[in-house]
This record gives sequence, structure tokens and C-alpha cells, in this order.
Amino acid sequence: MRKMYGIAVDIGATYTRVALGDDAGRLLEVIKFRTRELKTPDEMSEKIAQISLDLVRRYGVKVEGVGIGSAGPLDIQEGEIVNSPNMPFKKIPLVKPLREKLGLPVALANDCNAAVVGEKVWGAGRGYENIVYVTISTGIGGGAYVNGSLLLGKDGNAVEVGHIVVDSQERLVCGCGGRGHWEAYSSGSGIPRYAYLLARENPDLWKRSLLSSLEEITAKDVFDAYRKGDSFAKKILEDVLRYNDYGFSAIINYFDPEVLTIGGSVALNNKDILIEPLEKRLRKYLINRPPRIMHTPLGENVVLLGALAIALGKEERILPR
Repeated sequence: MRKMYGIAVDIGATYTRVALGDDAGRLLEVIKFRTRELKTPDEMSEKIAQISLDLVRRYGVKVEGVGIGSAGPLDIQEGEIVNSPNMPFKKIPLVKPLREKLGLPVALANDCNAAVVGEKVWGAGRGYENIVYVTISTGIGGGAYVNGSLLLGKDGNAVEVGHIVVDSQERLVCGCGGRGHWEAYSSGSGIPRYAYLLARENPDLWKRSLLSSLEEITAKDVFDAYRKGDSFAKKILEDVLRYNDYGFSAIINYFDPEVLTIGGSVALNNKDILIEPLEKRLRKYLINRPPRIMHTPLGENVVLLGALAIALGKEERILPR
């Protein structure tokens, strides 16, 4: 049987990655560029096309199609990124310009929808009908299969779990403009902003902290300080973990998954704090039987592998066209 190849694209807030892969789920090569260094919306499709053509030329293979997993929101009817809080432009056309530049069928999916496809085809979701994937990275998002069907929604933005309200006091504004959203508190971009808020509410605790320069701290700085026993960092992460409990318990109660996998740089770099204690912490919030909870075995490539599966036509609800 002839081996099949596809182009997979993972568009994130920090990096965009383009890969050539095969139907065994192998990524032959991955090339990345900084998303926020783009000067115009059209430059996104231009760079993806340039890299794709170079990969195909160098490997000398026939490509079936292009699958894109992108941070949303998306307009899947138009094949565009629209109004994303984490992107440099309000509107980024993808499907039409890439189809024209490459002469290949192209499919666009929310990055977490792509990720859960990757889990079902090549990861922890193989053999299961009810699967949820959640990423905690620059933002927070999710993708889900229920009874074997991928949930998409009218615009392809179903399972935007990062916008579950976890703070009834609505103290922080999310990048989307909503208030009290999970992403505003527990994501890679949200944790530093929440630290700033808590410093104003607890100035004495903050003044004794290793986290002295709040304007410059990152989520990594908070986790590093926590591991060193910093009391202010402990307060931040106690709250972040509680908000995570609210978000994850809502997901389990909504979707009743057999498997819940978690990815994203913040989660994968802090599995001992964010993932391993989760099943025990969630018990008091759940009405449904707890699922198997684990970090994604596909690591940082979960979106790319899902995009590859989509490029190869392995998910009938998101076929390249």
C-alpha cells in the first residue's frame, strides 16, 4: 500500500509550526516561526505555503492535503481566524489563500479540536468514544468527542472551555473581553496578571516574595518561586488550582468523558502541580464517575498530529476541501 503524506500546521499565539508527516503518525520534519513577528495577515498563509513547498520539494513526496489546527475563534465557513485575543491581527485568511498557493485541499480546525483528533487517532483516546482534551498554555481551550462524534459547533468553536466563568466577582478581564473567565486566571498569560491583582490585595505578603518585579514576571517565575517555598507564589497557585478545579469539574460534568487528557506548555512543564493531584481534588465537585485523567502522551506535538490526521482525511467531520 502506498504511504500517504500530509502537511500539518499548528498556529499558536507564540509560534506557528509547519510539518510534513505520514499516515503512520510520524512527523518527518517540523519548522517553526514566531506568530507575532508577522507584519500583515496575509503573511501567515505566505509563510506556511513557502515552508510547505520547501518540505515537499526536499522530501520528494506526494501530499494529500493540508490540515491546520489554530488558536481561535475561527470562522470555519470562511476558513479564517477571527477576533482571536491571542493573535496579532483580528482576521487572518487561511483556507482559500493556501488552497490557491499550494493547489491542495485544506482543512481548518480549532487547535484543541485538532488535538483531540490527534488523541483519538494516535494518542490516549484510541479505542474510546468519549474523550476530552484540554490545553493550558498561553490560553486555555478544549476539544471533545461525545459518543464518537467530534463536537464542532456552528462556527467550529465548540468546547471553548477557557471561557467558563470561574470567578463570580469578575475581577479580571479575559483577552476576549469577558470577565471572570478561567483563561484570565490560570493560563500562561493569565497567571502573571492574577499575581499582579493579588499583590494589590495582599501587599504585605507580596513584599516578602521572590516575585518582586510584577511587571516582568511569567507563569514560569511563579511556579519556580512556589517550588522554593515562596508564600506569595503559594497563594497564587492555591487560587489557580481552585479555579482549575472549577473548570475541569464543569468539563467532566458536561461531557462525561472516559478519558481526559491535558496538554499545553504550562500544564506539561508542571505536571506534578497541575495534573497529578487533579483526580483527587475533583472528587468533591463531580456528579459523574471520574474519567481517566492524564497528560497527553503526544506531548507538544498533539495539535500537529491532529492536524496531520485531518490532512489525511481521518476525521470525516473536518475533511480537506
